[in-house]
Amino acid sequence: MPRRSFVSSLLALGLTFAPALASAGEGAECAQGKLSLQSVVDKHLQAMGGKARLKAAKTYQFTVVATEGSTVTTTNVRRARPNLMRHDTDKNGTSFTKMFDGNQGWTVEGSAAPQRLDKEKNTALAEGAHFDDALLDPKAQGVSLAMDGADDVNGTPTFKLVLTRGTTTQVRFIDQKSFLEVRRTYAGVHEGKAYNKAITFSDFRSVDGIMVSHRVKWEGDGQQGEKVIQGARYDAPIEASVFKLSPPRS
Repeated sequence: MPRRSFVSSLLALGLTFAPALASAGEGAECAQGKLSLQSVVDKHLQAMGGKARLKAAKTYQFTVVATEGSTVTTTNVRRARPNLMRHDTDKNGTSFTKMFDGNQGWTVEGSAAPQRLDKEKNTALAEGAHFDDALLDPKAQGVSLAMDGADDVNGTPTFKLVLTRGTTTQVRFIDQKSFLEVRRTYAGVHEGKAYNKAITFSDFRSVDGIMVSHRVKWEGDGQQGEKVIQGARYDAPIEASVFKLSPPRS
């Protein structure tokens, strides 16, 4: 089983706060230059493929190769509406599965019996399992958003969107030209400990009409790593049985 923390593993796969989270709120008119908060959000969604295409997607699956120091892992990710998710990881010949079945999160290592996630980890996985970006249904995901001016990310002018859910704060940096997200930072508390993380996105490509970052770098907890996405597809059929595991035997 990979030894990085549960939060780090979620962040490395870009799952915390859902796939491409932001939430404008009703009547948001915080102007930054000539653009309001709502305008930035709308342009970002359009750059990602448009609201209609994002809402029409039913499934998403991809393979990601992650590098952390000298360790390389390969994970097959399958997701389906409304909140089904499964990761099957191979690390040095050892298999590890993490799954959310719509209500409960599970882990399975090798041939061992499935194990339920505890309440805190289950809540984090459930939040990340939302198929839709919260921009498409902000109230349902309970996230508030504010615009915090502009910033420069490696020479790229960006808009700063600050997202808050409970005690967790996320900042998204949206390229002022392409309106794609180029960086994301997180701050929160997990298992009683404060954490700060950062993710940088690059190599965007259209996958079945939706823009996907194919190269992601992350850093936090004194560690850093990179993931490269391969073989991404939207709307390919996924059997319902993929998201079901038998509970551990008592």
